[in-house]
Amino acid sequence: MDCTKIIGLLLVISFLLINIFFLFRKNESFFNLRDVIKDHLDLFRDCRSQYVVFYFSPLLFASGLALIYEAGETFYTNLSVIVSILLSMLLAILSILTGKDYFSIADSQQRDNIQNVTQETITAIVFDTLLCIFLLLYGLAMIIIDGVSFNTGIIKRVFAGIAYYSFSVTLLNLLLIVKRMSRIIEFDFYVSREKKE
Repeated sequence: MDCTKIIGLLLVISFLLINIFFLFRKNESFFNLRDVIKDHLDLFRDCRSQYVVFYFSPLLFASGLALIYEAGETFYTNLSVIVSILLSMLLAILSILTGKDYFSIADSQQRDNIQNVTQETITAIVFDTLLCIFLLLYGLAMIIIDGVSFNTGIIKRVFAGIAYYSFSVTLLNLLLIVKRMSRIIEFDFYVSREKKE
């Protein structure tokens, strides 16, 4: 490995360390990943078995895929395209949710329930957006790293497993978002029907 590549690798590692330090700091006022992850994990506090579905089963799936298929440049390019589409969809849903106004609902129990569902949906969207941004950066780095030859296929499979796992968790959380959005839409239909009557 020549001097230019070593300097480039050190710069990339510096970027990662700086961002990890500042984004996970406890009292970060601008954007705190610790709070985003904590809020997302709190969604499952009443049903802890869902941790297995959302975080352990994707690990099994990703490990199996990593053993079957060694991801290359084509995979990471296609992954970046798919994740970009998902990211734009998530941000569009987020803009729709911010336009919702439930303060005019007379029944305080209904208002609290739908506001809770909306907040949970926003939390899931922010977490999924975080995963999408990670996958975009990861895919970009892996396209470049794919040009560097690894001595063992194990390292490539571990890197592929990280991508598979992150993408699987993203898709499962997308199902969670769709379920929550369906509840919000059903509630909107219910409210509009009540207003007509």
